[in-house]
Amino acid sequence: MKRNVIRLNTKEFMKAAIDLELDTDTEIAAAIGVSTTQIWRAKLPHDDPRYNAPGASFIAGVLAAFNAPFERLFFLDEVIRDRITERVV
Repeated sequence: MKRNVIRLNTKEFMKAAIDLELDTDTEIAAAIGVSTTQIWRAKLPHDDPRYNAPGASFIAGVLAAFNAPFERLFFLDEVIRDRITERVV
């Protein structure tokens, strides 16, 4: 089954953070109102088992703090949903 997910455009996200003089994940997290862990997980490659797609609060916080259009900081990705058979320990 195919579905669409929203992914973070990490390169543009980091450019926008630098433009606002947000130098660390801690500063970025405070500016958008999420945890540092959420920033870290959203920036991971999507095939990393620790990756988390950005949620509604993350997206809203980024758009409000960075004052940039959605299309600059995020993109839609089509994925095929498979059953996860491998566990990360």
